[in-house]
Amino acid sequence: MLKLRHGVLTVAILAALMGPASAQQPTAPPATTAQSDSTQSSAPAGAYSYFVNLKNGDTVTSPFKVVFGLSPNMGVAPSGVEKPNVGHHHLLIDKTLTPEEMTQPIAVDEQHVHFGKGQTETMVTLPPGNHTLQLVLGDWTHIPFKPPVQSEVISVTVKADTAAVKPTKAAMAEESKASHHHHHHHHN
Repeated sequence: MLKLRHGVLTVAILAALMGPASAQQPTAPPATTAQSDSTQSSAPAGAYSYFVNLKNGDTVTSPFKVVFGLSPNMGVAPSGVEKPNVGHHHLLIDKTLTPEEMTQPIAVDEQHVHFGKGQTETMVTLPPGNHTLQLVLGDWTHIPFKPPVQSEVISVTVKADTAAVKPTKAAMAEESKASHHHHHHHHN
């Protein structure tokens, strides 16, 4: 009994943490007829996602932050939440979806990163070099919308984070020199 009650409690806390977005509409979504002919959820015309803090041709230092933007006519919700015009982001790294893949749940691997909790930003660690990034919104079952809600594919150059490593080492060396500075000359 105890275990069960604990489980229910956790779920309640999680639901509370998810915040007002999910609490505003306690009513079940109406059954939509638009989806009967296909498993894809329909998206409003002109919906798109975009990179808030990156643009095509940017140079970034790994790991770098990626902030996901979404046009105002769509909303973000965790996977499993079935409501019209909401979905969750997927970040495609060095990949694009084929037309066939656009009608199926998005794969889960290093190149198809899911944000099923409804996250709107992430840190990405990539090896130095050129990489392409694209955001694709998936519906509650991870299937892209129809028409697709996605960003343009942007290309970024990732450079290794060398700059941040050196000064710290140098600073430490300076400090140890300074602290030993006065003690050693007089003894020899």
